[in-house]
Amino acid sequence: MSKLEFNTTSSLKSNILLEHIMDFEYYSNYFPYQIKEVNIIKKEDKEIITEEKIIFRTLVKNVIEQKSLHKKISNNELITEIIEGAAKGTIVRMFCVDTSSGSEITVTVDLKLSLKAIFLKPFIKKFYQKYLTALIFKITNRVESL
Repeated sequence: MSKLEFNTTSSLKSNILLEHIMDFEYYSNYFPYQIKEVNIIKKEDKEIITEEKIIFRTLVKNVIEQKSLHKKISNNELITEIIEGAAKGTIVRMFCVDTSSGSEITVTVDLKLSLKAIFLKPFIKKFYQKYLTALIFKITNRVESL
């Protein structure tokens, strides 16, 4: 078990930011070299199950396949649980607080890895922080340019 927490900001309000964060099929456009594909398996009003193929480059190039359950708790909170794959049981929580200039986002990751993937823990922790910060930045830029 390993915890990671960090903060970032966006000029977008929480509800708009989370709406775009939940557009999972668009992610490969944001990260064409890191995300091979994202498919929606099941979609309900506040829950989406996705299947992702993530390209992870460390010493060798690996494609990580996983399934995730994304739950929109409110207009300012999203919880993702990895339900299949090497990181099964990992929980990612994004909580947004609106500010006068947009929103402040707190991301908490409770990372769980299989024994086969445990040696990748330092790389995966860095990946989560860089990837999620970049995702918020890219979504903000995309929405502002529309």
